[in-house]
Amino acid sequence: MKVCLYLEFEKRLHCSGIGSAINNQRRALELNNIRHTSNLCDDFDIIHLNVGPIGPRSLYLIRRMKKKGEKVVIHAHTTADDFRNSFLFSNSIAPFLKRYLTFYYNQADLVLCPSRYTKGVLEMAGVRKPIKVISNGIDTEKFQFSEKKREKFREEYKIDGITLLCVGHLFIRKGIETFVNVAKDFENRFIWVGRRYRRLEGPRVKRIISNTPDNITFIDYIDDIVEVYSGTDIFFFPSYCENQGIVLLEAGACRRPILVRDIEVYRDWLEDGVNCLKAKNDNEFRKKLRILMDDQKLRNKLGENAYKMSQEHSLKNIGAKLKEIYEELLNG
Repeated sequence: MKVCLYLEFEKRLHCSGIGSAINNQRRALELNNIRHTSNLCDDFDIIHLNVGPIGPRSLYLIRRMKKKGEKVVIHAHTTADDFRNSFLFSNSIAPFLKRYLTFYYNQADLVLCPSRYTKGVLEMAGVRKPIKVISNGIDTEKFQFSEKKREKFREEYKIDGITLLCVGHLFIRKGIETFVNVAKDFENRFIWVGRRYRRLEGPRVKRIISNTPDNITFIDYIDDIVEVYSGTDIFFFPSYCENQGIVLLEAGACRRPILVRDIEVYRDWLEDGVNCLKAKNDNEFRKKLRILMDDQKLRNKLGENAYKMSQEHSLKNIGAKLKEIYEELLNG
């Protein structure tokens, strides 16, 4: 069995969650001795398409593979819901994207998605092909807390005291407004690592960023993201909509205590007070942050339980599940 893993516009998406997902898939297959390629000219039994911004080549490949009698798996990383409140005009485009994605996903022999929540969204949108849930996974060998990397990062950015971190694109959907509003009530450093798309961002994002307090630091890109996780103390992720949230697995693998918005996608695997804290609004975020900052034992407990949670999503485990899914598809 040989699998072709493909992501259209992969070079442009290498810093995104989708870019991380396809790299995780490659490593997961390698750990389970499954042959794979990204060369469309190679011979393979299954094409596994990862969906970012939809491009014409992906649809062409589906039709080509079906004519050859080969199986098509589409990995649904994108829905209209998580596209909203991102780029300029995204809310206007979202209804049309929803219809197109439903058509697109229905071309597959099998659709994969990273959470039960996303499966429900796809089914409600009209996707009728079989859908299986499989985590994006986490490279547990790469994402490990490092005291050396912590010291390096804190020295470079002149960090002292308990520091808050968020990782993600600078979108309204990611909770940038909450992040800034909450930071205004604290003296601690708040660090946001993620790309800013100035030409595509709306006036609301520009206004929020132009009025940030001095204790917020924006970092567009960093070579070693493990330095950031190791160098900060609390992972504060106020996103309004996710299909899973790979950065939560990364933070957990680095033993960081997690504070998230209480949204449906997390309810299967993040438990308030056990491996994270959850908040519904800005005031609750402020209260939960104060609790975390004042209670080192709680931070340690949440960080350790987040670590245990992340290990369940190891790439070895994910690769074994992918192997089972592929074999079932080929033998079905």
